Amino acid sequence: MPEGPGFTAVDLRPLTAGEGTSAYCVNDAGMIVGESGSRPVRWDHDGIPTPLPILDGCTGGRAVSANIGGVIAGALYTGEHLRPVCWRPDGRVHALELPLGVISGTTCRVNARGSILGNAMRPGYRWRALRWEPGGEAVELGALPGGGETQGHDLNGLDEVVGSAKNGAGGGRTAVRWDPSGKISKLPPPRRATACGITDSGAILGDGVVWNRDGGTILLTGGPDFAAGQVVRITGRGVAIGWGVTPDRRGTCARWDRDGRPTVLRPLPSDVASTCYDIDEAGTVVGESVSKGTVRPVRWDADATPSPLPSPRGLTAIMAQHISANGTVIIGYGFDPDSSTYRGIAWHRS
Repeated sequence: MPEGPGFTAVDLRPLTAGEGTSAYCVNDAGMIVGESGSRPVRWDHDGIPTPLPILDGCTGGRAVSANIGGVIAGALYTGEHLRPVCWRPDGRVHALELPLGVISGTTCRVNARGSILGNAMRPGYRWRALRWEPGGEAVELGALPGGGETQGHDLNGLDEVVGSAKNGAGGGRTAVRWDPSGKISKLPPPRRATACGITDSGAILGDGVVWNRDGGTILLTGGPDFAAGQVVRITGRGVAIGWGVTPDRRGTCARWDRDGRPTVLRPLPSDVASTCYDIDEAGTVVGESVSKGTVRPVRWDADATPSPLPSPRGLTAIMAQHISANGTVIIGYGFDPDSSTYRGIAWHRS
């Protein structure tokens, strides 16, 4: 377990030798979930995998989200389609209810209450956003007039959901919010195609904008240092991260405070570009730092200083993708040259 500045790197090992592994979520208790090969798993602190049970007739699956209580959300493979499921803290797997006519479904987030957000597909690749109650009952989230597609992207602790919806079959997408009962509403100007994050205080993150519950908006711009591009995460304190392009056409990351003031998150020394993917509640950001032919995992502390994350023995670390809200565990992936597979990596704060 090689060590870096403040973090120890752990290989998230496969269930079967030679398989690739992927980690998709780490909760504040340090539980890491994902997949090994095509089987859903969770890993302990030392990177040892435990398979999660699957339903009869399913061939595998993946676990994508876990809450602090140990409820895990995911999906199982059933031929060409997916079956949304959850694993309860006792380890048992439960199928989530699907509305009539749905042929496939996915999950993407479970909140502390145990409510689960996902999306379901009807014939013709028509997607609808769904929320499941802690008992597994489906709550269909409303559509805009004309009954167009909807997609949910984030869920807060109050069961409020944000995402996108179409105005009828041929309409364009617009950012929307659903209240806990499933009632839909468009987000106010400036118009955006989708909303990707919502906090318990009601702050909603869209492309270059934060909508507050009181109706105010904050624009996320780059100023002279860069042109703002995509935003990806918002913390409970209203701090957002994303990336953009510098005047000399290099990718760069940024962190905006709750008033919309940006701090540039520069790549590691000698590298030329950076991309960020997640942020904890203290403002630590994780992502990648890029040079010609090399990609390295990196974290930026509250003062925006970049630090490389180490590689576990036998792997070459590439990217850091997620960090627990309390900042104690980072997950990402690297490359195993012996098996020519990508493997999940966990970095534990020393």
